[in-house]
Amino acid sequence: MAQPSAGGRELGSTALHAVSQLVGLQLFSRAFTFALNQALVRVASPEVFGTATVQFELLLSTILFIAREGVRNALLRSPDTSSRNNEEASSMKVANVAVLPILLGGPLALLATISYHSLAAHSTRSQPHFSLAVILYAIAAFLELLAEPLYIRALSELKVNVRVRAEACAIAAKAFGTFILLVLCDKEWSLVAFAGGQIAYGVAVLGVFLLEYGKNSRLWLTKVSQKVHDK
Repeated sequence: MAQPSAGGRELGSTALHAVSQLVGLQLFSRAFTFALNQALVRVASPEVFGTATVQFELLLSTILFIAREGVRNALLRSPDTSSRNNEEASSMKVANVAVLPILLGGPLALLATISYHSLAAHSTRSQPHFSLAVILYAIAAFLELLAEPLYIRALSELKVNVRVRAEACAIAAKAFGTFILLVLCDKEWSLVAFAGGQIAYGVAVLGVFLLEYGKNSRLWLTKVSQKVHDK
């Protein structure tokens, strides 16, 4: 029986390590979220808690799903057919496509915010600082979309540890930020406290990726030049 090559063993070890990190992240995320919800139930009213964890989360996930899911799946599932000569140009093309969620995210966040604000029930809109909280959730969604090109780049480079670190820091920032704001602020600012925690999540995700790539971070379109038949 043929023995696996060194490259195959290294790839298998890398894949196993990545899977273990992702499983650990999921366990950490579920446990931390459960503990956070148990703590928040005790300091937030049922009406505020339901609005933030159901309606605001639905608004957030809708913006993120529409803006980034198609681009993410297309780029991460596409085969690498570039040659060595065009490797840099192909990389820049992928980076340009990865910027699309940012370009779509701004108008989409604005449209979704206006639509949700106009369609929400009167009892929901009548909560203190409801409009401000909705705007902050839209900003939080856009912060996550700003990190999307770097997220795609990290996964394409098999840097799963960067994604795990970013999401773990973001979950912790959201949990502590929301809880601290709820404890320190008056009850009328409860919705804004939840929105502040989501802002902390977006800032943490973007911050970790920016620290990883530094000056090489590409968050906007880049002009691409490529040779075709030596032209």
